[in-house]
Amino acid sequence: MRTKDNYTNIVIKDAKKELFYKIITSVFIRGLLLIIPIFWSNTINHLSEGNYQKTYSLIIVIIIISSFYYIWQYLNQVSWFKFYNKLYLGYTSLITKNNHENINKISLGEYTNVMNTDIDILCNFLGNGVARVIQVLELIFIYFYFLTQNIYIFLVTILISSLMIVLMVISSSQIKNENIKRKTSLDKKTVIAHQIYDKLKDKTIDESIFKKFHQSNVEYLRSNKRFNLLAQALIYLVLGIIELTKYGIIIYSVYLVSIGKMEVGTIILVYTYYDKIITNFEVLGTISAEYQSFLVSLKRINKLGENTSLEKEG
Repeated sequence: MRTKDNYTNIVIKDAKKELFYKIITSVFIRGLLLIIPIFWSNTINHLSEGNYQKTYSLIIVIIIISSFYYIWQYLNQVSWFKFYNKLYLGYTSLITKNNHENINKISLGEYTNVMNTDIDILCNFLGNGVARVIQVLELIFIYFYFLTQNIYIFLVTILISSLMIVLMVISSSQIKNENIKRKTSLDKKTVIAHQIYDKLKDKTIDESIFKKFHQSNVEYLRSNKRFNLLAQALIYLVLGIIELTKYGIIIYSVYLVSIGKMEVGTIILVYTYYDKIITNFEVLGTISAEYQSFLVSLKRINKLGENTSLEKEG
């Protein structure tokens, strides 16, 4: 017997094989994305030195690596859906079996949204979580590369990145509160939608229920708008600051080239890696909002697992 106090631990343990494949494909993809710019940097350096034979050779290598990247990208999508599907089936199985004790703890609207929305949110977050962890490792690699090139580029990048992370952490609680309001208004709207369905089926016209439904729609749209605009405003602010920092770093890199302390190809690599930092922070900003949705959905789904147990099916 197993206590259903944490559905997520249970479904992940049952999807270990799919998780392993997802990790392997994600590592290959992120690794290739880091290697390709290095080859481009060396290609530019050889071209500027007039070494055309090595330039052509590196271009051929880049073409081969890029081909492998798209093959692994496809394999990564296959592994993502296998992992997602395994999690989805695990969650739906757990919350629909042996749940007589807890079904009265939630409304029909909440149960409907758990089945149709919350499970999808949980599976998407966990499925994307593998790549997110590897992207953090990718950031560490980029920071280390900057350290090997120039201490000032490294320090400025670390400082700005740290400040942006602190900003996202501070804002996360407000985003979570807005998401709770959004979920609650969606539950109310769903309950009223069920009532309208019953009225229409029985051919009993009730104008008050239609007004009530309209008001629930307005409340949901208002809370949904607040949640999404707050989350997006945070992302745009963070990305804007990092973008401005990137151009400052590039100007400094041009100065280093002018005094012979940096190669031209290195500027291209710094620019490319800064674009990756921006992309990764865009993902981190999205994660901040997604994580708050994940916590809310997790709390709702775990209500169905309190004080009940489940036999592990062989």
